[in-house]
Amino acid sequence: MLIAALLIGIVYYLPALAANGSAPFVKNGTPIDFRKKLNDGRRILGDGKTFEGLLLAVTFGTTVGAIISRFLGNEWIFIAFFESLAAMIGDMIGAFIKRRLGMERGQRAPLLDQLDFFVFSTLALVLMHVKIQIVQILFIGILVIFLHLFTNYVAFRLKIKSVPW
Repeated sequence: MLIAALLIGIVYYLPALAANGSAPFVKNGTPIDFRKKLNDGRRILGDGKTFEGLLLAVTFGTTVGAIISRFLGNEWIFIAFFESLAAMIGDMIGAFIKRRLGMERGQRAPLLDQLDFFVFSTLALVLMHVKIQIVQILFIGILVIFLHLFTNYVAFRLKIKSVPW
């Protein structure tokens, strides 16, 4: 029973995972912050957050939702769209926080780097009344930390990312 619940939890988060994992494939896009700086002299988000990356991420996440909808119902297309969008908003908020802390793009921020998108995708799932259990959230949160470290290392080795974290 627990294993089934954990597997369903993975399915619930697949759109956010697909969205978060697809954005780095965009190189040299149009920065969402239009290279603007705040009063502190630092960029709002940085070059790593682009309109093209956002569009690709939400498209990938929604496509995963369309596949899931064949098994869990058509509402999963809608859920996946908002879950993916929320994941990317969380990722942008993480970048915003890093810039305010004086951290450069690619600089390591343990837990913030791994969990920013996860927290916001969880919020989206809860707001859309997806019946997600605490054990699923905790399991996926821990899984996300390890998946993020592993996939970023692989992306680094494949020269998709410039740093292994």
